[in-house]
Amino acid sequence: MLEALDAAAVRRWYEGGLAALDAMREEINSLNVFPVADADTGTNLHLTLGSAATSSKISDDAPAGDLAATAMTMARESLLGARGSSGVILSQLLRGVAEVLAAQRLPPRGKGLTRALERAVALAYAAVAHPVEGTMLTVARAAAEAAKATGSDDLHAVVAAAVGAAHRALAETPEQLDVLSRAGVVDAGGRGVVLLLEALQAVVEERPLVMPSPSIAHPRLDAVEPVAAGAPAYEVMYLIDVADERVPTLRAALDGVGDSVVVSGGGGLWNVHVHTDDAGAAIDAGAAVGHAHRIRVTPLVVSGVEPHVAHDGHVVRLVLGDGSTLAAFRDALCEAGATLVDDGRPAVGLVDVTAAVPPSSGAHVAVDSPVAALAALAVHDPAVAVADDAAAMTAAAAAVRCARVPGGGAESAARCVEALRALVDVDTELITVVAEKDAVARIAERVRESFPSVQVATVAVGESADVWLGAE
Repeated sequence: MLEALDAAAVRRWYEGGLAALDAMREEINSLNVFPVADADTGTNLHLTLGSAATSSKISDDAPAGDLAATAMTMARESLLGARGSSGVILSQLLRGVAEVLAAQRLPPRGKGLTRALERAVALAYAAVAHPVEGTMLTVARAAAEAAKATGSDDLHAVVAAAVGAAHRALAETPEQLDVLSRAGVVDAGGRGVVLLLEALQAVVEERPLVMPSPSIAHPRLDAVEPVAAGAPAYEVMYLIDVADERVPTLRAALDGVGDSVVVSGGGGLWNVHVHTDDAGAAIDAGAAVGHAHRIRVTPLVVSGVEPHVAHDGHVVRLVLGDGSTLAAFRDALCEAGATLVDDGRPAVGLVDVTAAVPPSSGAHVAVDSPVAALAALAVHDPAVAVADDAAAMTAAAAAVRCARVPGGGAESAARCVEALRALVDVDTELITVVAEKDAVARIAERVRESFPSVQVATVAVGESADVWLGAE
């Protein structure tokens, strides 16, 4: 029986929680009817915790015996990888736990864990614009209150109380949230919280985690449809670099354009989630206060019904400011989903991502480099409204920090590395190298040697005197 938590115990906790969420993912998905019945809560929780539990940065940034580094690194990784409103809330719960564990001078026992659970709940409630009872917030709060009620410094007693209270709170969620009662299910996010606490209990008791047998729920979705009919069309998520004091302004702006608003994070980096009919406005709210990146705009499918926005196809035209580079990148852009068109102006290259309707029906996205064009094409979604598609593509292009390096000669790889030193920061996850096929492999090898913790992607193009670089 563990008497106190250390770095190894926290890692085992998150790894066990990840295994449990993996085993129970489909059951949790089947319970998901709130805030929309899109059957993805289990997947989102699994992906969010997985970004922390399996991150390569843990071994680099968090020595085996360093509880503070382990907890904070894993919390940050969960924030970066959060998916859906449940994932963003989970990332804030993990941040609260990490903050308290990192501040302990001695390995935390029962009272230290109690403070960690209380801090987690406080941050999670603060992240949600309009907290709703009968959700994972309620289950987490019940666990923290039960831990505090023990008044004990015995780690086993505190965890046992938290797990018992979480089970009871989960069973009561249909009594607190009418949509759950109508559908005949408990809250999906709350089920995930129970699993995570059970994983912690197994670690403290130094026993294998017994995986429950998944039981697929069959909620009465016909009882949910009257609510779902008025649900927003899109889920918008992005990371944003913004001063913490400006987050209330951001949260208020998002609250004005949608619902299910969750903004979690701290220290200048925040994760935004909102359901909205106006994806462009949600993105603009972030741009007004900071630098938004990793933007995702996803159509919501509610109770098997497509979003209430016409999906009639559209054209988004990528305007490449330097037409002279277009020929070299023609094949790469087409492979990424573009169709090149001739508009009679040779100085400007125009790229249509689809030719479903005449160009006059579309929108324009200006990009300043082929790397930015590729980033915009990566998020293009013809299923969403054209204005929202263009907004997401514009944001994706703007999030890529680009450089153009003169090509040719053995020195080009060294010049690329020097240029990237000005682009790459601690949050950079991907470097893109676009160069002639004869040079791209050599340059990429040098870049990987210089930035070993960052993924490097390559794009081989035709004759080009220059190398284009992107960091995101």
